[in-house]
Amino acid sequence: MKPAPLGGLPRLDSNASPATFWSLALALVLSLGSAAVAYLALNRLGIAGMVLVLAGLVGIIILGAVSLRNLIVAIAIWLFTMGGVRLVSLVSMPGLPDFSIDRFFLVWIAIFFLIHIARDRQQLQPPYFADIMIISHTVYILFNLQYCQSPYFNGWVHSSLPPLFAFLYGHYLVKDWRSVRTLVVFLALMALYFDITAIAEQMGWRGLIWPKQILDPNVGMWAPGRARGPVVHPPVFGQLLSMYVLLFFYLATRKISRFLRLISGVMVLLTLLALFLTYTRGPWLAAALAIGVVAALRASYRRIVLALVVVGLLVGVFGVYRLANTKFLQSRVQNTGTVENRLSFLALEMRMVRDHPLLGVGYLRSKEFVGEYSKTTTIPFYGMIRKGRSEGMVAHDIYLGRLVEEGLVGLGLMLMFYVAIGRAWWRQWRANPQEAWFDRDLLALFAGMMVSYYFGGLIIDYRYFDLVNVVFCLIGGIVYGYRSPQYARPELR
Repeated sequence: MKPAPLGGLPRLDSNASPATFWSLALALVLSLGSAAVAYLALNRLGIAGMVLVLAGLVGIIILGAVSLRNLIVAIAIWLFTMGGVRLVSLVSMPGLPDFSIDRFFLVWIAIFFLIHIARDRQQLQPPYFADIMIISHTVYILFNLQYCQSPYFNGWVHSSLPPLFAFLYGHYLVKDWRSVRTLVVFLALMALYFDITAIAEQMGWRGLIWPKQILDPNVGMWAPGRARGPVVHPPVFGQLLSMYVLLFFYLATRKISRFLRLISGVMVLLTLLALFLTYTRGPWLAAALAIGVVAALRASYRRIVLALVVVGLLVGVFGVYRLANTKFLQSRVQNTGTVENRLSFLALEMRMVRDHPLLGVGYLRSKEFVGEYSKTTTIPFYGMIRKGRSEGMVAHDIYLGRLVEEGLVGLGLMLMFYVAIGRAWWRQWRANPQEAWFDRDLLALFAGMMVSYYFGGLIIDYRYFDLVNVVFCLIGGIVYGYRSPQYARPELR
């Protein structure tokens, strides 16, 4: 290229290489194309929309850079998006799984997870038994969909894939106590958001409720008078709170400032209040059992439980409990009609299992067989239940409901997965790790959360709700795959 005349443009030498020419041409085309796209986007979106798009692109670039180093932040955002953001971002896609921001992050993390594995294959370390069980169960459900001609493929995408990935992330990505701390603190902040939402629902503080779809009776399970939170389902919301309340037990025992420990203690009470406002007996019992478990395992938690007892006695002495003992509460606690309905449906389920023992009646299809199997039933020690009592009922547990719809194969795979997680927890407990945020206090917290999940599953069927299963599988993956530098964990035999 020859020097340009004074004040002129550079001139191409006749001997310039073709590569130089095409580079300049490509740069010119990209510049004109970018200008055209920006012009059209500005006309269509306006200044505000353009700013939001650019902010989103910048955020994605930053998150991508962070994800290349550590995926914990992306996992935390993914958990939050499942807890309410989905309601404002769901896009219906007929014939395909609906698009929502949580599914975007699921794919995002999966891609970067593969990048991490390709970059450092040492992350893929045994044992693999639990991995095999949960992957086999997920694949089996897909087979069950086809074999039993179940039309609920979207349900499989929604409920089976997120827990699978959550377990794998916990198993292979959470390798140090700082990652554990990030997840615990984030889940605690998420619990605070849930608490505020639950109390605002009860008090009618609409300005504090987000997203506003929580107030829409056409979204989720509408139950007037009961807090349902961002998951728009009172029983599942209560189950999540019964697990989350234990996070503040754990934070109250950490070596943090006295003020933060005090805040954690207050949050225990606030989360229990939010749990109460769901007016669901199953999560109440699950929370009580979980608190008993953590208290039995660790003396530091027993002191918190003792403080709760003292607060309860003071509430009783001053008669504050009468403010909560409303007619609505009495109707919820004293209602026994659901017992007869569930007993009738239990008998109906057993007849389904008798006829479809191995593969079940099909994923999510039990409600289609109610009319065929419903009849008058005599329950031992209870009496006769009329035929119509089971009409409109659905499975109410994660065990027999799975047996009915997935058969012995589905239930067996999932029970073996649970056993593998339990054995891994016991090995971790015996090893007695003593890291800053990975010690027996954390293992007791995880034990309480898992017990709450197992027990709550006897009363509520939340197989098809992703967040509650994702939280369980994430902590299960951490227990199964975490290796403290202070000890060498024995492998599965």
